[in-house]
Amino acid sequence: MSEPTPVRVLIIEDDPDVASFEQIMLSRAGYDTRIAANGGEGLDLVKEFKPEVVLLDIGLPDMSGLDVCTKIAETADSYILLVSGHSSEDIKLTGLGLGADDFITKPFSSNELLARIASFLRRRERSRARDQEGRLQLGDVVLVRDLHTLERNGRSASLTALEFRLLWFLGEGDGKLLTRAQILERVWNDVSGVPTRVVDVHVAALRKKLGDVEAELQISSVRGIGYRLDTQ
Repeated sequence: MSEPTPVRVLIIEDDPDVASFEQIMLSRAGYDTRIAANGGEGLDLVKEFKPEVVLLDIGLPDMSGLDVCTKIAETADSYILLVSGHSSEDIKLTGLGLGADDFITKPFSSNELLARIASFLRRRERSRARDQEGRLQLGDVVLVRDLHTLERNGRSASLTALEFRLLWFLGEGDGKLLTRAQILERVWNDVSGVPTRVVDVHVAALRKKLGDVEAELQISSVRGIGYRLDTQ
């Protein structure tokens, strides 16, 4: 029996000491790693290396790490772990709103880093186990996993990886009211105290894209509690 292919992890970090620390820890844990010292090099490696996980430093020398995050979220099906020396809620909300999956603050231990990545992979496997066909009919729209799109009557809207997982989870609820805590647990895995307002940011983005395809499908909110999907 052939050995399983190692999970690919891309490190985008301009500090060589931090990058070396991350690579050593990940390599020892069996991950296939690459390092990019700036945003431009990182985006090129995303296309070439096709990482399953990206460790992305916010402070890069050539461009904002948040801009890099946006481009990765829009073009790749990678889990994005933002790395920063700042721990303010505003920075977390901004990064998570742009498509990052999680946020880790320097300094961090090897155990914390490995735990975050392991949680990403567990979530991916649960998602794969729930869906073998890659399509989910929700009212008058269809979610297509391979393309990360929602489609309706010939119209199509592209979703980020987080937007896709969020809409899929709401759809599996079959109209059930889901609390923000439930959403964070399933979609974000809630491993870093993700602010609940980040759910509202992504719901607003999904509502706009549903409007773009003129869907009857609606995401209804219950003030102070959460959301449910109404197929009408």
